Amino acid sequence: MDSLYIYGYAPVVLLVAVGYLATIRLRIGTRPKGLPPGPATELIWGNLKQVDMLFPQYQYTKWAKTYGRVYTVMLGDTAHVVVSGLQEVSDIFIKQGANSQARPPSRFQLLMRDGHFPGLMNGEKWRHARKMWQTVLNGSAAKQYQPYQELETRQLLFDLLQAPNEWRDHIERYSNSVAMTMVNGRRIVSPADARVKETIQDLYDLSETGVRGAFLDSWPSLWKIPQWFFPVCKQAREIAAKHRDLIRRNYSDVQDRTVEGAALPSFNHAIQEKLKQGWPGVSEIEGAEIGHHLLTGTTDTTASSLSNWVAAICLNPDAQKKAQEEIDRVVGPDRLPTDDDAARLPYTRQVIQESQRWITAVPLSLPRAANGPVRWNGYEIAEETGLIMNSYAIHNDPSLFPEPQEFRPERWEGKPNASYNGDGQLLFTFGAGRRICPGQHLAERSLFLVISHWLWGFNTMQATDEQGKRLPIDKDDLRPGFIVCLNPFSAHIAPRSSKHAQLIRKTWMEELKVSLDQNQQWKATPEGIARLIDRAGE
Repeated sequence: MDSLYIYGYAPVVLLVAVGYLATIRLRIGTRPKGLPPGPATELIWGNLKQVDMLFPQYQYTKWAKTYGRVYTVMLGDTAHVVVSGLQEVSDIFIKQGANSQARPPSRFQLLMRDGHFPGLMNGEKWRHARKMWQTVLNGSAAKQYQPYQELETRQLLFDLLQAPNEWRDHIERYSNSVAMTMVNGRRIVSPADARVKETIQDLYDLSETGVRGAFLDSWPSLWKIPQWFFPVCKQAREIAAKHRDLIRRNYSDVQDRTVEGAALPSFNHAIQEKLKQGWPGVSEIEGAEIGHHLLTGTTDTTASSLSNWVAAICLNPDAQKKAQEEIDRVVGPDRLPTDDDAARLPYTRQVIQESQRWITAVPLSLPRAANGPVRWNGYEIAEETGLIMNSYAIHNDPSLFPEPQEFRPERWEGKPNASYNGDGQLLFTFGAGRRICPGQHLAERSLFLVISHWLWGFNTMQATDEQGKRLPIDKDDLRPGFIVCLNPFSAHIAPRSSKHAQLIRKTWMEELKVSLDQNQQWKATPEGIARLIDRAGE
């Protein structure tokens, strides 16, 4: 009798179960209630099929014109609020920074980093990492690295004299060497050093493959399927293995030289000292990743921004000429520019700012997540909702930058601090709010030193073919990823005069004699850097 009773209700139970599953299915891809409106969604997909995920900034910017500067997109089953306006960035990421500073879970990104990715840390681990970065990268600390940046800039000029067609390799060597000296205490002497390509490739793999595999985080339930079903997961594990080998070699190199008594003060050395003393909640592999994150963060944004600047200056020769005239008045031909000249070179700095706006190296911020209620215009963005800062849209907003496709350095007159957190912020290359890039001060000094020296010593033009026709440069022909730069293009680079070339050679020969040993490594760490590293290791 009991069994008949149960089986009699079986069709009803089955119908209820099917209805429940159908209801869940119908909800996948739909926008949760209470969030700002946005484009119409498709069942299951949400808005994912409507966006080119290699270059999502373009579609996000189009939607901002229709749905407003704050709207919601559904990437599969995950909601993201896209913020595309200047005031709205201030309202959400700065004024409510305490509740908009988390990172959303990204199992695919973690898969490519063997489970350890400082950029995705939250809570106590992130505070540990952030404090360490701030100690060595805050505004006053960043000034201490000027000797490293000046020496590497002088080698860059010399390398441009020797092999101007390989200018992109020289830029990558420069940015990697500054970072490697800071993090590991060893310079990168030549662009042929395998560590340059390894570091750049590691970043490129993370950026591009991360975009291709992001769909797995759009439907968290997909992680219940065996990873072998998704070829991109195999690629991620291969990237993780190469990455693990890279950071272990760098980290172990510092350990070995410390034992030998040959290690110069470095960020990784400070991390190792901190771990010896007992760094609560941080393992050795996490410490190594914190050091490597500083290395990669310093390398890629700087190299990409400099490559993009070369394109901008090739396509806008009048701006180059005006900046060179300013440098000639202030610096003259008998010495190289210094950081102390910055205040007297306003137009040169405006050229740098405009190049960052014109070709935005970081078009979308690394996604954040609300870690508390974020309120905007009557909406409440619930905890764990994704937040995307659309820097590309702001940099191309005609209400802020009339005719944004035009390269006009004069836009930045009287706005020297436009990239700093606050009400006057107009540039978002380094982000905004509590997750703003901690290496901003270092990167901006690198950009000024390299570009002012480059303009002082060289003319940079579009390359020509055998018939003298200019080879085109398409500023929208970008390498996809979190950090973008133009795909390879040719440029013609030549010294402005024999006098400029002679001084470049003389200055580099003096550096080789005074500052570097027979292996072109630093004889001794500059005193200010040594003190800074000691403090970081306490």
